Amino acid sequence: MRSRFSEKLDRVGDTVAIGAAADATALARAIEEGRSRPTIAIGSGGSAIAAEYFARCRETLFSARTYVETPMQFVLGASSISDCDVWLFSASSDNADVLAAVETATKRRARSIQLVTRNPDGQAATKARAARGQIHIVPVADVKDGYLATHSLVATTTALLLASDLVSGEPIGSGLAANYLVGVQERLSAKARASLQGRLGSLKSGDTLLVLADPQAKSVATLIDTSLWESGICPIQTTDFRNFAHGRHAWIYQRGSSSVVLALTSQDSRPVWQSLKNSLPKDLRVVEFDLGRSGRLANALGVIDALVLIEAMGAAVNIDPGRPPIGPYAKDIYDDPALLSLSAALAPPIDHKRAAVLRHDDPLSQHLLLTEARRDWLAGISAAVFGGLVLDYDGTIVRTADRYFPPADNLVAELERLLSQGMKVAIATGRGSSAGKDLRQVLRPEFHTSVTVAYYNGGYSRTLDVDTKVERPPADGAIGEAIAWLSAQKDLFVSKSLLEPGVQITIQKDDLKNADTFSADMKTCPPIADGRVRLTRSAHSFDLVPSTTTKLAAVKAVTAELDEGLAVLCVGDSGSRSGNDYAILATPHAISVGDVCGVANGCWSFFGDHLLGPDALLELLRALKPYGSKGMKIDVASLAFNRNWT
Repeated sequence: MRSRFSEKLDRVGDTVAIGAAADATALARAIEEGRSRPTIAIGSGGSAIAAEYFARCRETLFSARTYVETPMQFVLGASSISDCDVWLFSASSDNADVLAAVETATKRRARSIQLVTRNPDGQAATKARAARGQIHIVPVADVKDGYLATHSLVATTTALLLASDLVSGEPIGSGLAANYLVGVQERLSAKARASLQGRLGSLKSGDTLLVLADPQAKSVATLIDTSLWESGICPIQTTDFRNFAHGRHAWIYQRGSSSVVLALTSQDSRPVWQSLKNSLPKDLRVVEFDLGRSGRLANALGVIDALVLIEAMGAAVNIDPGRPPIGPYAKDIYDDPALLSLSAALAPPIDHKRAAVLRHDDPLSQHLLLTEARRDWLAGISAAVFGGLVLDYDGTIVRTADRYFPPADNLVAELERLLSQGMKVAIATGRGSSAGKDLRQVLRPEFHTSVTVAYYNGGYSRTLDVDTKVERPPADGAIGEAIAWLSAQKDLFVSKSLLEPGVQITIQKDDLKNADTFSADMKTCPPIADGRVRLTRSAHSFDLVPSTTTKLAAVKAVTAELDEGLAVLCVGDSGSRSGNDYAILATPHAISVGDVCGVANGCWSFFGDHLLGPDALLELLRALKPYGSKGMKIDVASLAFNRNWT
């Protein structure tokens, strides 16, 4: 009786023939359009092989690197993907893991989403289509793969092979399809399959198969590795020739009689393999496959070789790879929606905070759950009754890029609404008089005496009606020493800078030869080294301020005007520990509209990086509604953090 796996292989040639006749233009166009962009290929199980083959296609076509990940790797990734194309490979496009990957790609705003599948009606395909992703359908002769991927995998490699040819610059066209089809038929012939079964007839289920592979044949090696584990044919280790040489040879020394080496070589790696082979025990069982140039065609045919090899190994140990013995828990494990739930839990605000926590890696936050920390922070924000509001200026009230322009009219209208309803407002800014000048231009004069401005990061506070260009702060001695030291450092600046005495030194990043090393360069500045002056940063500049200076001066000024029981809401955009808003954003009732700190129970954002700066501030101000006789509460339910991020 023929095995189910063998029955599937019998018709794989039909799938290749259908694929060869299909139109690969749309797939080719998508590959071509992404030639120069960072690209992530995602797949699990049999689809992981398709992802590896896709990576090899891009490497041979464009000399481009592709990041191959499982869905779980992708969901838990912390890197930005807004400039990345995300390619997902899934036979059915209907399992929870690929659906989780689609949702993650959507909410993390991948540049494009491409899904390759045989099933255009799967849940993941529907979700990707709704996110303006592109669905590439690969035709199969048999829609049911059996336990291991067969037709869906071959259909995908066929489509990618022919689509890649179209964008190669010198397409072979129908000659490639004909050559490939002949190669597939040869490998699937009864004679070829019988020959391979003879070569692997000595394999036992207790043996260990060591796949030593040229990295250029990774798709083939991954197929063998995945299939043997999934069907339980025998234990397997997979690595390249030289990594094997760094210690893994101990396995065959201790278990040579129960080890089989499968070598996957190419033109490039034959000498490396041959040298290694010469040192191996002569009685070690060795099977060799050579993939020639190991390009796209060779790897596509190598996939067929691997499927036939899996058939042969299954026959040797009496296991049908298409219907292996599996436990009663198998379906529950496969269908488990845990990754989908995890993806849903990692909403943009959690992702945003998580990236900062991972960057900081605070020992005290190692066991704090971000979901619980956010819940506690949100509970405090929701319960608080606010009488005061402290706002950063650059990056919060105005975009950093627009800092030489006044705030937007809609934001000014909200500030005036809050002021007219009794809210005490202070602006905490790293700027000097220019911030007050811009605000006086847009806020009605009757509000000027009601707004406190803490200039120079809190070093000099006055009500808005006071022009600090006229009423200047007294110079600080430690700042003067820092100016003298900086004036002697000719290697720090692009050109000579005039630094004026005062209570703060502001240095634009564009004026520095190397802004990335400036913090380290400043450690030898005497007033910083002895602790009298500290360095803070914003998106566009560095500020040197006396160590006693802090934006908390604005919070203290507002708090002094409030009735007991009323809280102060602080909003800023530079919430990292080195940011110039850290002091105010480390308070209990603080919201970032930009960077957050790396402590789990520190400042958070409502919107992650989906809504930043003045746009996020506008949402927050609109959500402040009167509560009681003098206070205000945030209408949390109205805020966009509750939106469906996908």
